[in-house]
Amino acid sequence: MKYTVRFLMLLSSACMMQPAVAEVYKCTNANNEVVFQGEPCRGGDEVKLDIRFAEQPQQAVSELISGSWCEIGTSNLPDGVVQQDNALRKTWIFSERQMVQHISQEQRLDTFKYPIRQAPGSFVIDHPAFGSGQVSWQVKKLTDDRLVLGAYGGYTHLTAGNCEIAMASTKN
Repeated sequence: MKYTVRFLMLLSSACMMQPAVAEVYKCTNANNEVVFQGEPCRGGDEVKLDIRFAEQPQQAVSELISGSWCEIGTSNLPDGVVQQDNALRKTWIFSERQMVQHISQEQRLDTFKYPIRQAPGSFVIDHPAFGSGQVSWQVKKLTDDRLVLGAYGGYTHLTAGNCEIAMASTKN
């Protein structure tokens, strides 16, 4: 009985513990020194680390994102089942230094412009509404007609073109 009680106490305490998760960035500063910090790099090279599983491998994406992309939906895995939000249409327009997002819902259209810093395989959005002012996105897949982005522990799936064209082509 004594061992059973100890085992159950140990088991319950192990179940109550949450793993510590923090974003850590390995940056190279202007003096070519490697530094680790809790926010995206302001300049130089950046590698986002997952401290639970060590350094993430380099992305195979070798180009910057450009053009218009229509958001299809989100998923929990890069190749997972996409959950669509049919109430909102979000067109993302990328240039080298800016991302414009058009969000339409019924008759309403909102446009947001964000300064970004792109590197092959990732980009950082500078926006004060995101806590530290920056959000780092990882490009998980980039082809002529598909874009998958990772941030916040989830994945956003986009297809080439603006949403009015992409939605019309999916209905045909």
